[in-house]
Amino acid sequence: MNTDLSQERPTPARQSGSATTRISVLGPLRLEHLDHTVQLGPKVSGLLSALVLHAGRPADAGQLVDLLWGKSASAAAETTLRSHVSHLRQKFGLPPGQDGPVATVRTVGTPASRGYLLELARDSIDAQVFESAVVEGSRLLRTGGTAEARQAAKLLRDGLALWRGTAFADIAHWWGATAEINRLDALRRSAMQIRAEALVEIGSYLEATVELAGMIAVDPYNEKVRRLLALALYADQRVDEAAEVCREGLTLLACRGLDAPDLHDLQRRILRRTVSVRARPSVPRLLPPAPSIFVGRTAELETGTRLLGGTGGRPKTLVLSGPAGIGKSTFAVHLAHRLADHLPGGQLYVDLRGFDAVCPPLSVPEVIRTVLLALGVPPERLPVSVDGQLALYRSLLVDRRLLIVFDNVADAHQVRPLLPAAAGCPVIVTSRSSLTSLVATGAALSLPLGPLSDAEARELLERRLGVDRTAAEPAAVTELVDYCDGNPLTLAVTAAQAANFPGLRLEQLAAELRVPETPLDALPTVDVAGTLSASYRMLSDGAARLLRQLAPNIETEFTSTR
Repeated sequence: MNTDLSQERPTPARQSGSATTRISVLGPLRLEHLDHTVQLGPKVSGLLSALVLHAGRPADAGQLVDLLWGKSASAAAETTLRSHVSHLRQKFGLPPGQDGPVATVRTVGTPASRGYLLELARDSIDAQVFESAVVEGSRLLRTGGTAEARQAAKLLRDGLALWRGTAFADIAHWWGATAEINRLDALRRSAMQIRAEALVEIGSYLEATVELAGMIAVDPYNEKVRRLLALALYADQRVDEAAEVCREGLTLLACRGLDAPDLHDLQRRILRRTVSVRARPSVPRLLPPAPSIFVGRTAELETGTRLLGGTGGRPKTLVLSGPAGIGKSTFAVHLAHRLADHLPGGQLYVDLRGFDAVCPPLSVPEVIRTVLLALGVPPERLPVSVDGQLALYRSLLVDRRLLIVFDNVADAHQVRPLLPAAAGCPVIVTSRSSLTSLVATGAALSLPLGPLSDAEARELLERRLGVDRTAAEPAAVTELVDYCDGNPLTLAVTAAQAANFPGLRLEQLAAELRVPETPLDALPTVDVAGTLSASYRMLSDGAARLLRQLAPNIETEFTSTR
């Protein structure tokens, strides 16, 4: 017999959040390796289940023999066990030339007291993922507000979805698995109850009643579940059903000689219609759709995410500034969608029309009314004065974590009163002005947006027109990129013009754009001239007159100083 156990020891698995191997034991054993389901025989399935049961500590070889063969184990059972272990290790292997974190089974101990240790990333085992979800969901519900309760409900829903039957079903007959199976089953029931509490907390009463009714059918004597079900029914305007749930529970418990004063008190308050029910909070989802094509701005995205996505006790406002057509609104919406998952309280979006070619800019009273209605304040409860509305707005945001986007802001006066005091509500402001007064006072952080690079502009044209079309005319693409000068709006108009005429050669389009009289807003759906004229109208009389005098003669860049 080989006594050098190190020869049987493969390289230990590296821990990683991106698991190559996934093992499911919340039901019949399922092994997925390299995105494929691996078929195992009954003995190897039992072996792997037992190794998962002992995850983090060695499984004794004698106990594994008892599990797999019981009293019928022969003298060669341990040799056969080693063969099964070797077979399992082969299933965990990687193809030649491929590297990555893998699971492995390590032999430990001595020949007289041999054991086997399963090593793999914690998130590779569904039972451990489920347990982590229950712990975090419970913490969120106990320590947070409505937004955290919503997050807890989602987390627990995903955790409970991992269950496919009895835990460790392949070894459920084995005495060594009984305690863990019972523990996980109790944890599952606890998770269902915590999730139901979270659903009631966030006002999802119908969903809560469905889940709680199922739990009552399995355990009709659970007083706490009955109270939750009665509260959910009452909040859903089903008062008679809520009272009946209490009455039925009191009768069942009395038959067992048990008193239930809390349930009796709840029944009395339900019949008197005196139960206090929290109004269902409104979660605004006002962001426009994320841009289907977004190119470049990698450094700016990282900066914006870092400035707005971090934790801290101070409110965060980011001012995105730049000239017309530079892509401020597109960037703001893209960044907002990127941050949305970290701010469960929702997203507010208001176009303040500071540079609109047709409609006048929105006033503070108009914006604050729009925002309060989006936050679920009924029109009849709006304070009469603007100051009262602003005070209510700031109060509503204190316990929320939501994202606010104020797009197309004309100047600091238009947006300053709308900035919240809540640290959990970051704000993105877009403006053609740098809003220096906000930045100078520390009320905002500045992130100017400049033109796209030539490579980014070329990529934008490729993604809008297709690589085949742009690759066929590289010289024309280069000319179009030079003509657009990194301005995303001009690039979009040019690409749309080419896309509308698939048979049009890009060289012909470039030739048309060489003519000085060619209008920028050749497409009726994209008003480039209107976009630029809005900035022109914001100039003072003297600045507008100077621009008119310089425009016919400007052929090179210049810098103005005061």
